[in-house]
Amino acid sequence: MGTDGNAPFTFGELLTRAWGMYRREPWIFLLLTAVTVVPVGILSAIAAQAASESSDLARAGAIIGIALIPAVLLIPVSGAAVAVATVRRLDGDPISAGAALERVGVRFWALFLALVLVTLGVLAGFLALIIPGIFLAVLWLFAGQAVVIEGKGVRDALRRSQDLVRGSWWTIFLAWILIQIVTAVAQVVIGLVGAAILAPLDGTALAWGEGIWSTAIQLAVQPFALIAIAILYADRVIRVDGRLPA
Repeated sequence: MGTDGNAPFTFGELLTRAWGMYRREPWIFLLLTAVTVVPVGILSAIAAQAASESSDLARAGAIIGIALIPAVLLIPVSGAAVAVATVRRLDGDPISAGAALERVGVRFWALFLALVLVTLGVLAGFLALIIPGIFLAVLWLFAGQAVVIEGKGVRDALRRSQDLVRGSWWTIFLAWILIQIVTAVAQVVIGLVGAAILAPLDGTALAWGEGIWSTAIQLAVQPFALIAIAILYADRVIRVDGRLPA
């Protein structure tokens, strides 16, 4: 592709642009990712510790469920905020982390409901011999971006994602797989480094160390994946509409 921000991307350009954007402004993307990763990591660690100390299975399950409810509500926030920040930067109009989060806050419940529907649909698809679940996961990959960036309602966001994916399902699937592979390799490498560092620890210290390191891995790696998916969304919008969303 050329230097035009409204030109479509190749696979290589998608990864290169994602890494370049992350490398140029790491702190804004780390901050947007930390909004989800850090609280979820803390809540998960507390829930796991409390559950492990409980001899009552029902009570342990209740502890985990109650502790993770806020985590579930937080999960969509980082992805949506990173998408907003990424698309605005591709369009030459960068915004701050606070402005990106404010944009997500305005659309939070529509975003949450859309992603609940996507999750339920994908789970149902996986129960139906797995392949339908994969198909739906790709078909609705851009529902969250459509809600937050384009201001779509829940049903319209699902339709918009379908329109963006139509005719290019395999291309988007392969791009998504490539993003996951790169992310997984980075996680494994950083995880091996952590295992070496934590090797002298044992017991509670090891458990907490592993939890902290796991959260640090997510915080370091997830921004790249979220940026890459946002660029993939932008690419599809450019190809379908001829320009980035206003």
